[in-house]
Amino acid sequence: MATVHAGRPPAPPTPGVGRHRFYIWTSGCQMNKDDSERIARALVAAGHVPVSHPDRASFVILNGCSVRDNSDRKTFGRIGALGARKRREPFLQVALTGCTVRATAAELAPHRPKLDLIFDNSRVEELLDHMASQPGPVVDDWEDFSPQDLPGFGSPTRYVTVIYGCSKRCTFCIVPFRRGGERSRPPEEIEDEMRTKAAEGAVEITLLGQIVNRYGRDRADGPDLAGLLRRLDRQAIVPRLRFLTAHPRHFDRSLAEAMAECQTVLEEINLPVQSGNDEVLRRMGRGYNRAWYLDMIAMLRDTVPGVAISTDVIVGFPGETEDQFRSTLELMEEVRFDVVHIAAFSPRIGTVADRWGDDIDPAVKLERLHRCESLQKDLAESINADLVGSRQQVLIEQLQPARAAGGGPRWMGRTRTNKLVFAPGKAPLAPSQIVDMDITDATAWSLRGAPVTAV
Repeated sequence: MATVHAGRPPAPPTPGVGRHRFYIWTSGCQMNKDDSERIARALVAAGHVPVSHPDRASFVILNGCSVRDNSDRKTFGRIGALGARKRREPFLQVALTGCTVRATAAELAPHRPKLDLIFDNSRVEELLDHMASQPGPVVDDWEDFSPQDLPGFGSPTRYVTVIYGCSKRCTFCIVPFRRGGERSRPPEEIEDEMRTKAAEGAVEITLLGQIVNRYGRDRADGPDLAGLLRRLDRQAIVPRLRFLTAHPRHFDRSLAEAMAECQTVLEEINLPVQSGNDEVLRRMGRGYNRAWYLDMIAMLRDTVPGVAISTDVIVGFPGETEDQFRSTLELMEEVRFDVVHIAAFSPRIGTVADRWGDDIDPAVKLERLHRCESLQKDLAESINADLVGSRQQVLIEQLQPARAAGGGPRWMGRTRTNKLVFAPGKAPLAPSQIVDMDITDATAWSLRGAPVTAV
């Protein structure tokens, strides 16, 4: 990483020098993180230098998320803080990208004066052209860096986006308005990016999409997601593959069979149900009902033995009654999800659901959220307890330092089914190793294991 002494502000701009120290702040999902990594690589290729803290940067890029109202507020707060800094350091440049770029004019208007550039993250050339035209601080030779300084370099787990955008219209979701329609990448392009990340140390790659299982449906030729998985499995670019996020309505037997038959594809999937009540699902525009979802889960478990299933749930959707909410709790008990991501409904301007009004009392939303969390904790404890005494294949991700609350360093890794596993730090392990572990203990959120052998 470029060496910049703590507390030393960037040098004043030198006219004609268009080489910047840059910092990218990222909010939101894994797709945003992958976009930030792609932007950073383009900037490095153009001669700009990444730094580890925004105070050291002459150019700050904010990659914002809009999935919930508080996500936009977080981004706007960052813009405000940087605007105050620009008054002290007028040469500082600030750019905005990500889903926040497509916020309404009224939402963006107060923040535009503090921004030097607003660009779509699919058009990085606009950022490159702008940065090349702006005076930047002198970046000395001693500030050169190695490829290891690039975001994600050397991490055993990486992401590759395979499809951008979303063409669905769930009534609560702002993403299609912020990300645009579906655009699948050519498989050759995906393979090239995977090879690059494998060469940098990736052992496990997660294929990303807003609805990843709609991959290929917007292209006249080329594979669908099942075909892409089979193609990547034959090439064995990395030993472990995941994909995220799959829409239940578009999950079929062909994809389940690809999961079962491809050795590199792991037995874990996220299938957001959102609600367990048919009327709420209809008003959400999800395209399936409770019985359909349960039949799909049964087919998946029959086809992929031992598969771990996570889901997303929204509580407090407009008009949701207590009985309708209880239907969600009952579905959670019936399916026994490994993980449930629970959110209280947050209206987003421009969506259909926003027009219906946010009519559930915040205290009721919070109470329902806590009931979901409590139930899922009990279910996860039971599911994970069944793994005690089993042997699991684990990818070692990192050595965590000793914790302030006590306890020495510990290794952290994940099973094929994405269970978090901890092992004693004294064990002779290393990041990127795939090892067999005997599971010795379990909580609702993680497992404890003893390493046996490297795979």
